[in-house]
Amino acid sequence: MDVEILSRLQFAFTIAFHYIYPPLSIGLGLLIVIFEGLFLWTKEIVYEQLTRFWIKILHSLLVLV
Repeated sequence: MDVEILSRLQFAFTIAFHYIYPPLSIGLGLLIVIFEGLFLWTKEIVYEQLTRFWIKILHSLLVLV
């Protein structure tokens, strides 16, 4: 393989990562804030459980990077 093909492959992986990761992390952060707000407003335990679950998912997503 020549340098041009390898450079294009590296660029493709970088773009794919930046296309998927930031919206996913921002969306999960917003979802966690919404669930935490619903828990504080309604005091229903299901919203606290959802918040804790999605925090674990976000944590594992951030650890991968």
